[in-house]
Amino acid sequence: MTAQDLAPEDVADALDRFYCHNHVAALWADAVANRLEGLAIYLLTDELAEVADHARGAARRLADRIGDLGGAVTADPRLLIDRAPGENEFTIPDCSDPRAIVTYALQRLDVIIAGYQEFLDTVRARDDVSFALVVNLLAAETHRRADALAALAGQAAPQ
Repeated sequence: MTAQDLAPEDVADALDRFYCHNHVAALWADAVANRLEGLAIYLLTDELAEVADHARGAARRLADRIGDLGGAVTADPRLLIDRAPGENEFTIPDCSDPRAIVTYALQRLDVIIAGYQEFLDTVRARDDVSFALVVNLLAAETHRRADALAALAGQAAPQ
């Protein structure tokens, strides 16, 4: 249940924005994977498939919670990027450069992590179910961010 001072439709709307983000993230990972060249094919093919699968799973979990709250997910694909947190961007980096790909992914992770944290500050002790869901999503993205940072630290910077 949500607290009386926290409207379920507001929670559902915030969760829908995360739902949209996850669909955009899955589409981005698929698009980049489709364009990989050179060394990036060997380094990122499996990772990008995992990112897309994770994002689709997160979107399903968010959709379930939105439904529990009496809301509905964004159905118009043209609105996904507009509703997602952060800037309205969908950039395909140089798909032969693993550093460029991971750097862009890291920027998008920072956006969703900040969004999740802001949401948690809003619903803490007011909607335990949505809070628990987003804590789990935040944990996964924080782990992904640590992996991306480690990957960047392990690559020599271009000279």
